[in-house]
Amino acid sequence: MYLQQALSLLLLISGANGVSVERSPISSNCLHAVSITTTLNFSSATDFFNLQCNILENKFGPSNVHFYGNDNLTLWDAKQNDVQYACRFEPSNKSDVAAALGVLTETWCNFAVKCGGHSRDPNFSNSIGGVTIDLRRLNSVEVIRNGSAGKIGGGAVTAEVYSALDARNLSFVGGRIGSVGVGGFATGGGTSPLSSRHGWAVDNIYEYELVLPNTTIVNVNEHQHPDLYWALRGAGGGSFGIVTSFLVRTFPQGRLYAGRRSWHNNYTERVVNEVYDLYTGQDNNTRVSADFYYGYVQAEDTFTPAATLRYFEPIDNPPVFAPIDRIPATTSAGQISSLGNISGPGVVPANPPPMRHLFQTMTTFPSRVWLQKSLHIFREELEGIKRVAGLNPQIITYTIPSRAIRSMSDRGGNALGLTDVQGPLFITFLSSAWLRAEDDPLVGDFYDRVFARLEDASRSLDAYHPYKYIGYGRLGEDIFSSYGSDNRKKLLRVQQSVDPRGIFSSTGLCRGGFKVR
Repeated sequence: MYLQQALSLLLLISGANGVSVERSPISSNCLHAVSITTTLNFSSATDFFNLQCNILENKFGPSNVHFYGNDNLTLWDAKQNDVQYACRFEPSNKSDVAAALGVLTETWCNFAVKCGGHSRDPNFSNSIGGVTIDLRRLNSVEVIRNGSAGKIGGGAVTAEVYSALDARNLSFVGGRIGSVGVGGFATGGGTSPLSSRHGWAVDNIYEYELVLPNTTIVNVNEHQHPDLYWALRGAGGGSFGIVTSFLVRTFPQGRLYAGRRSWHNNYTERVVNEVYDLYTGQDNNTRVSADFYYGYVQAEDTFTPAATLRYFEPIDNPPVFAPIDRIPATTSAGQISSLGNISGPGVVPANPPPMRHLFQTMTTFPSRVWLQKSLHIFREELEGIKRVAGLNPQIITYTIPSRAIRSMSDRGGNALGLTDVQGPLFITFLSSAWLRAEDDPLVGDFYDRVFARLEDASRSLDAYHPYKYIGYGRLGEDIFSSYGSDNRKKLLRVQQSVDPRGIFSSTGLCRGGFKVR
């Protein structure tokens, strides 16, 4: 039906614009941009994608379809923000998602799916030249099962969910940043400040509501489509369809202590030692959560260690933080607050304009020496790029607590391949922001050098673990090999079984994100 609409619309303009139409050699049932040629000065691909947007507009109305030239979308990363999409489609419910997917797959039109839009690469959540399906209207939060579960829309962001649950003294396993979408977070793993008590996000999801590549809407849980449920728990939703809602575990959680400290670089070794003790003590005190940051301050040409400290009780200056608080701090702040407040706003501001970002990650077993060595490598390699405009790099560590690893076997387990590990583990990732596109190669080379040395150092200390957290992955990495050979093979089987046409593959219509391959 939609193919005929596209052909009719194209033929309607062909007399005026000199467009000739022929069937694509790719498929007898698909109209493809390559098969549209023109004798005038406009792009055939642009015309093709605009036709798909016109079909969507005719079906769903102009308030749901926003053409690029008239839109005001702001994304977190400048590389994605600069992408010129044909239009952005905002579905209002799961049926809209399925119907739009039917339009795009029948006419073989490229698309991307956006939840919070916190990805770092074009096509991940904003389509290059195609249609961006923006799930942000699917942001409902409903508490059910007498407060033990919540149904969360696939377009909700972290701050919205925390705030809705805060009002009932409940919470869920969410992220650290309010503007991060639940969709990517809750299918890629979901490391959380709450993980030492409740595990990772993927292991607190009872059910996914999923629009399959063939537009069928299914509920995916440990009893219905159990292999697909296993795959969605860690492999990301971008290979299997579009997640339109999550049924998550909720639990009592009131106000908590949240603090932030920074220190002079001279105290780095002492700070790292205290952070290490907090990390390795989480198994005995699951109310504790800590994150460590070591950043370069370009304006001052100096390095600064910092930590975020949380205690999941409303106790000001908890005694567990007394050892680290004995180190003289440059800045120190703390408050009794809620997760909704401390996670920050749920929107990405248009001003200042977004910067360019790059992440890369690795995992290690606990090692004090490793933590110190990683900072030494970071400092040495940064010397070559200190003059990159707007440079703001940080090396960051979180834990994968033992409690989180034990939870990874619940309800059939997840795809991450960590169930046999004796925890805790440490995640180290490098997060950098900068201003200019011409500096992309410099920053990329810096990452290559840093991670080559980090891996060598961790192996020499017998601290290396192969797992890579997909949420902090770098484009081009083979993330799924780090899940183990058997898990990767199973993921491939699941992906091919639900998507035999390859619509959500790296060569299909929805190419962004880390694809099972």
